Amino acid sequence: MKIFEANKVCKKIDGRMIIHEVTISISQGEKIAITGKNGSGKSSLLKLIGGIFTETEGQVKRPKVNIGYVPEHFPENIRFKTLDYLMLVGRMSSNLDEGILKRIEKYAELFAITEFLTTPLKNCSKGTKQKAGIIQALLNNPDLLLLDEPLTGLDDTAKIELLSQLNSLQKDKTIIFTTHEPLLIERLADRVLTIESGRIVSDSTIVKKEKVRIIKAKIPNRGIVAEIPFIRYKFLGGDSVEIIVSVKESDEILSMLLKRGCSILELAEKGE
Repeated sequence: MKIFEANKVCKKIDGRMIIHEVTISISQGEKIAITGKNGSGKSSLLKLIGGIFTETEGQVKRPKVNIGYVPEHFPENIRFKTLDYLMLVGRMSSNLDEGILKRIEKYAELFAITEFLTTPLKNCSKGTKQKAGIIQALLNNPDLLLLDEPLTGLDDTAKIELLSQLNSLQKDKTIIFTTHEPLLIERLADRVLTIESGRIVSDSTIVKKEKVRIIKAKIPNRGIVAEIPFIRYKFLGGDSVEIIVSVKESDEILSMLLKRGCSILELAEKGE
């Protein structure tokens, strides 16, 4: 299913063209990073995809889907307490109150803002406001999640937690985000759009490197290694061996080694 299609689409605001003849097709389940310099049109393209901006010229096909949107800059003067704001947003996106509070409390704990739930948002730090913005977008279980520089203002722990949450979403969820951060592209994106002066100048697919684990072990005898499937290995001299195995098979291989009397000396992970 196509989440968004544009054919030679332009967007003009106050007489200035901010999007120039964009032609693009986005399928359900894609994870797309939009990159470019400040002022290049990243946020404008994101808003066009989400229907926040309507096209001035060209054709757009945008089926009705549930959208979650996180702006780069959270509104500054919201007087609601954080919990009240999130409850209001949750109720607006759902006909039932059941479960909203529990979901808010779960996300608040994950993003370490539980202590700020009773604090007015206008008095919260930029990082806490950013976390609240992300939580409100996740609350309604969106089919299409739009994130404008989502790591801005987050500490390292919150960045890791956000990546974990995004990667845990169902595979059919479409995530589109603007970013300057290589971390977000590396950990999440399978496609990267580069935009300059309102034009898409590059549209590339990322081929994910398979992650492998490297196990260094001390073995009773070399014959043990030959009996273990799904591995590549080399002997390091004496009674030591280096084994390369896929991440998904590594736990089983470690168990086999231990059961055969081997000692694990080192365990590391890398991309092939």
